[in-house]
Amino acid sequence: MSVKPDFASMTTIELRAYVLEHRDDEEALHTYLDKLHAEKSSSRVYRPEEDVAEAIAEYLKGKRHKEI
Repeated sequence: MSVKPDFASMTTIELRAYVLEHRDDEEALHTYLDKLHAEKSSSRVYRPEEDVAEAIAEYLKGKRHKEI
């Protein structure tokens, strides 16, 4: 049995790397998502039943305009 790392003390980058290596670790994933949301609290959180396709299209459209 291995000991899990202290997710709260990990940086976002370290936690992301851990989540990518341990994709079945839901606790790590939730901690990572909570940390991301805390860093970017103005981000909108979508519920699973919401269709995000339109929001993604608008985001990409706005991003293209900024690059021009």
